[in-house]
Amino acid sequence: MYEKRKPRKKRKTIYFFLVILALLLVVYFLNIFMHWTVVRLELAQAPVFNSPEYSFFGFSLLNQDKISTVHYFKKSSKPARVFVYFDLLHPAVFAVWNKDDMAFIDLGPILLSLPAGFTRVSLFPGPGFFIEHENKISLKSHSASFGGAWWYRFLADKLRTSKTNLGELRNISFVVKELEISRYLKIPYLLYFYLPLVLIIFFAVRHGAVFLTAFFYFVEMFFLFDFRAMFVSVPFDWFFKLANWEIGANAVELAATILVAVFLLCAVFGLWRWKKNKLTGMGKGIILFFILLPFFLFF
Repeated sequence: MYEKRKPRKKRKTIYFFLVILALLLVVYFLNIFMHWTVVRLELAQAPVFNSPEYSFFGFSLLNQDKISTVHYFKKSSKPARVFVYFDLLHPAVFAVWNKDDMAFIDLGPILLSLPAGFTRVSLFPGPGFFIEHENKISLKSHSASFGGAWWYRFLADKLRTSKTNLGELRNISFVVKELEISRYLKIPYLLYFYLPLVLIIFFAVRHGAVFLTAFFYFVEMFFLFDFRAMFVSVPFDWFFKLANWEIGANAVELAATILVAVFLLCAVFGLWRWKKNKLTGMGKGIILFFILLPFFLFF
């Protein structure tokens, strides 16, 4: 009997997307691990409050035995005891035993007031976190981006409809640390800006202007992350300090808007060159990788 084979072109297309997906998943895990490392360094070197005692476990799947012992520290003599680990969805999960009601505790990127008792705080790769205390839950966001604010409103609405049997935590206060003055928290933003910029320029110089299409990466980052920190405050903080300049909030927003407009023009120029250049499969994969990358860094 004759069995009709699938066209080779279709198989190559499937393999092509599988390779891109695999690379993006690797980058996603590296991004989670980078944020975990940044949080750990921030808390190990210079916590704002020295009262909590921090214990760092690492990757949750490899430390289930240690995580299971957290509930035995209820009668700790410390005012607060914080256990930290990370998993495949959260760069940091804080299991906190707190004795002083609504005391502020340093959780890396944020200072959070927590009720007395046991609380679990899970950070997201994007600027948001999830709080669980007894039978109450809450989703908080400190996103300063258009897409980020919409995403967390969507998650909050979904949480309220799916967890009808649980109450909502109220009167939770938090303070976001300034990235510019932090030694470690600004590292992700520096990598988000400079590393793709260098790589895209390298590919464009080495293989043609069509690779400028990958600058759509920065346009997407503009809407997903805090564009002020992403494009001006963090990457050019060293220059402002060197020149002894202080620029206001309006100037920062204007500079970020101009910069992303330049990136957009470069990306459109790359698309225009696409029609005049025959791009290889690897070249298409590189461009597609950069276009999809922002979503794997944020979610």
